Amino acid sequence: MDERFLKAQNIVFDIGGVLLSFCPEKVCTLLPEEIRVDVQHAIFDSDGGQSRWAQFDLGEKSNMEIASDIAAATAHPGCEKHILQLLETFPQTMSPLPLSHLIAELKAMGKRVFALTNYPEPSLTRTVERFAFFRHMDGMVVSSREKVMKPDERIYRILLDRYHLNAEDTLFIDDRLENIRAAEKLGIQGWHYIP
Repeated sequence: MDERFLKAQNIVFDIGGVLLSFCPEKVCTLLPEEIRVDVQHAIFDSDGGQSRWAQFDLGEKSNMEIASDIAAATAHPGCEKHILQLLETFPQTMSPLPLSHLIAELKAMGKRVFALTNYPEPSLTRTVERFAFFRHMDGMVVSSREKVMKPDERIYRILLDRYHLNAEDTLFIDDRLENIRAAEKLGIQGWHYIP
């Protein structure tokens, strides 16, 4: 086991790219082939600095509103139903990554284990139901529930305050460097994880 786990009392995992695989190309295989490339571009490429998927993670719009926005940005304006289905079923394209297999062991060692993630609802509920390792977690802070996303400092403060965590005793693992840097500014130990 990595020594970073041993040094921290509280272990905080991102979900997509850390505990579960997340690949935009694989997610978009849920779409009909004739619209796949165009819709993938509309969902995942930046729209004024933020992808439409990030808007999905933030949880300020309904899935139908997001599907309509995405469809309007494509050459296939009538494809909302396909996009809506993708938004609701994308967790089926995800599979466990190696760190997910350590959660039960970390708990057995007396560690507290959490998730801090940019993730949409109700997809998160479906994901948690699908993967048993979530049952071992002590808590979660989720962007779509809090209406704030990493790397915004506020979401890290929510985590620390809600679960009474000492930043110096907390290890945060994320696949995006900007999210790690934001956590480190608050004194949280960071691990930039590359699956």
